Amino acid sequence: MPVHAPRSSTELFPEALRLSPKQREVLNVLQEYPQGARAADIAKDMDMHVNTARGHLDELVHVGAVRVITAPAKGRGRPSLIFQVRIPDNRSVAEEYVTLISVLAEMLADKEELNDYASEQARAIGRKWAASTHQDQFPSANALTPLYRKMRDMGFDPTASTTELEENGQTDMELHACPFVAAGIKPSPFVCAIHDGFLEQVAADSGEHLSLTLVPKSGNGTCCVNVKQTA
Repeated sequence: MPVHAPRSSTELFPEALRLSPKQREVLNVLQEYPQGARAADIAKDMDMHVNTARGHLDELVHVGAVRVITAPAKGRGRPSLIFQVRIPDNRSVAEEYVTLISVLAEMLADKEELNDYASEQARAIGRKWAASTHQDQFPSANALTPLYRKMRDMGFDPTASTTELEENGQTDMELHACPFVAAGIKPSPFVCAIHDGFLEQVAADSGEHLSLTLVPKSGNGTCCVNVKQTA
């Protein structure tokens, strides 16, 4: 029989599960119990009837956000059902990935190249990365919108002016956050060059509508992407 890999952790993110506000509330309370909790514990914390709490927990089990296990019975009583959260901590996941990326960069590049923003190896990695991901179409009439959406969804918190691009043929997209930054970790020039290579491939895949150039640490707590219309 074929051996299958575990499911993607992204399938356990709350955004993928489309939880209701009440389900999120119950899940947040349950997350305070690292080893899991009984329906009675959740009911007490949320000041609701135990049957109501059990109903919400059963819904979370059904959508895959929570698992239920049976605790050993004490004495002659019935064994308790313990509900445990399956949802990962998105912040912890992101920080671990940032650490991994930093370690991989250090393994791939020697100290000199690690500090070299002109690294061709880094840009080749970035181009391959972009080519391996789904790319939105870049219609010439509004080429900035797909780029903005891509940078936003990747966690770069961009701001940009479509009007300026239309009137002047170029604009700067400021990036106010970086997914390669975590507590105590800042991206090396090598990692920034990977991002620039990514943008280079995105521009090529745009049908040559855009020219994109990353300017790292261009302002107070920001980087920017210089965006020029080429067609």
